[in-house]
Amino acid sequence: MDNRSYIVAVDVGSSEVVVAVGSPGEGGVLEVVTVVSEPTDGVSAGLVDNSKSVGQALRRARERAEQEARIAITDAYVGISGKFVRCARYTDHVFVEDVENCISQRDVNALMERMRNVKAADGEVIMDLFPLSYKGDAGAEMKNPVGCYSKQLSSTYNFILCEHMAKDRLRRVFLDAGIRIRGMFANAAVMADSVVSTDEKEEGVAVVDIGGGVTDVAVYYGGALRYIASIPIGGSAVNADIRAYGIPEKQVEKLKKRYGTAVADLTPDDIIQVRNSSRSLKSILRLNLAAVIEARMTDIAEYVWNEIRDAGFGKKLSAGIVLTGGGAALKSVDELFRRVTGQDVRVACAEMGVATESLEKVSSPASTVAVSLLLRGAQTGACPVGVLHIEEPVKVEEPAAAEEPATVNDRYGAAAREAAKGPTAAAAPKAETPEPAATEPSKPSKSSKSYEDEDDGDDDISTGSGWLSNIFGKVREAFDDAFKKPDDDGDGEW
Repeated sequence: MDNRSYIVAVDVGSSEVVVAVGSPGEGGVLEVVTVVSEPTDGVSAGLVDNSKSVGQALRRARERAEQEARIAITDAYVGISGKFVRCARYTDHVFVEDVENCISQRDVNALMERMRNVKAADGEVIMDLFPLSYKGDAGAEMKNPVGCYSKQLSSTYNFILCEHMAKDRLRRVFLDAGIRIRGMFANAAVMADSVVSTDEKEEGVAVVDIGGGVTDVAVYYGGALRYIASIPIGGSAVNADIRAYGIPEKQVEKLKKRYGTAVADLTPDDIIQVRNSSRSLKSILRLNLAAVIEARMTDIAEYVWNEIRDAGFGKKLSAGIVLTGGGAALKSVDELFRRVTGQDVRVACAEMGVATESLEKVSSPASTVAVSLLLRGAQTGACPVGVLHIEEPVKVEEPAAAEEPATVNDRYGAAAREAAKGPTAAAAPKAETPEPAATEPSKPSKSSKSYEDEDDGDDDISTGSGWLSNIFGKVREAFDDAFKKPDDDGDGEW
C-alpha cells in the first residue's frame, strides 16, 4: 500500500449502494480512485427497512472497492436522504465585547457557540448548521462582520435536522458491516459541491438529485444553502408505471435507459419488442413508452418546482436548475424540466474539485452524491485504511496431453473412433464435398436501420416495425440455405 491518504464515501440510496474512494491530490483537487455500486431493495424512500439486505449490498460494494483501490476499508463518510431530513432556521445574538463596539472573531465564535447549544425537537438530531447572514444594530446584513461596528451581533442559522430513527437504522447497517462512520451528512446539503460553482451559488441555483426513491432539492442564494427538501418519489416510480404495461421487471430499467425519453413529442415512432417471461415477444410503441415516462417525470418536476416556489425562491434562480442523480440520465429530462419550470436547466455530473484524469470515472450523474461526500470528507479529514491481503492463486500443473487428443468436433472420442475403423476404412475413397459459393448477405439501407444494431448483446429487447422484421427474417433464411451442408440423400442433419 502506498503512503497516500484516502477518503471513503458511501451513498445508500433506494435502489443501490454506491461506494467511492478518493485521494486528495495536488492543488487541492480530488483524485477519484474508484466508484462502484451494488443494487439493493432494502431501502424505501431513503429509509432502511431491511438492514440485512442493505448490509449485504454494502459488503459487496465494499469488497469491489477494496479490490480496485487495493486498500482495506474500515471507515467512511455516509450520506442520508429522505423526507425525515429537513432544514429549520434559528436567530440569536450576542453583545460585542469591545468597548468601542468593534466586532471581532471572538464575537462571531461566541454566537456560533450559542447556536451549537440549541436543542433539536424531540425525535430529531442536528446534523449540521451554518450562518445565512449577520446583522448589526442598524439591521443591515453583513457577510463579513469582523471589523464592523455594532453594539450587538445577530445571525440567522440554517439547521439541518434528521429523525433519530432513520439515522439509527443507517448506523446499524454500518455497525453490522464493520465500518465506522466518520461523519454523516444530508445528501441535499452536500450534493451541490461537485456540480455547481461558487458564482452559481451566489447568483441563485437549485440542485435537483433524482434518485431511485427520493428526489432531493437544494436551493442556494447569496452564497449560502437556503433550503433543502426531499420528495419521496423518484425513478422507481417511473419503473413501476412501465411494469404496469406487462413489461418484465428485469427488463424495465434497461428498456428505460436504452429507448426511454422524458418528452413524448421528441420521440421517434418506432416499435420496441420485449421478450417476456414466457419468451414470447411483446411489441410496444416507443411513443407510448415515452408518454408513460413523461407523465411520471412531469409529476416529479411539478413537485420540485412547487417546493422551490413555496420556499420563496421561484424568482431568484439566476443560474437556473441543475439536474443530477441516476434519473437525470434519462433522455430529454432537462427539456421536460425546462417546460415545467420555465427556468434554464442543465444536467451535470461531478466535476467541481475533481482532478481532470478522474472525470471519466465520475461521468455518470448517479455518482454525484458519492463524489460530493468525498469532497466534504476531504475537508473534514482522511479515513484510516488497512492493508488489503490478497491471496495469490495456486498454480495447478496441467496433465500431460494425450497422444491423440479428441478434437472439438469429435462426438465420441478417440477410442470410439479407433473401434469404428474397419479393414476397408483406410481404402475407402474420400467423398468430395463441393464448396458453396460465397454469398454476400444483403444489408438493409441506412433509412431502414434496425435498432438491433445498437443492442449490447441481449436480444430480449429490440426495435423495428413488423414488416421490416419479416424482410430480415426471409433474408436470414435464404442466407442459411445457401450455406447448408449437403448430405447423401439431401435430408440428413447438418
